[in-house]
Amino acid sequence: MLSQESLSFLLRLTDYFKGHWEDPNWGRRASSQILVGLAVRDLAEGIENTELRAQIQSGADKVIGSNSQIVART
Repeated sequence: MLSQESLSFLLRLTDYFKGHWEDPNWGRRASSQILVGLAVRDLAEGIENTELRAQIQSGADKVIGSNSQIVART
């Protein structure tokens, strides 16, 4: 179960995009990939298996890093 802080973060994130489900390209842009990666990283904190949590967060870090470079160039 999500902590109150995590739930609040997800609600703010969803509110920021004002219903991302209405945009079929949401999540495919570099800027939204960063936000997805940040959300995944934050949600992974709830996984008690430290090895699995580290793998998920490592993957999220790669997504955040590569897409941050794309956003910085534009």
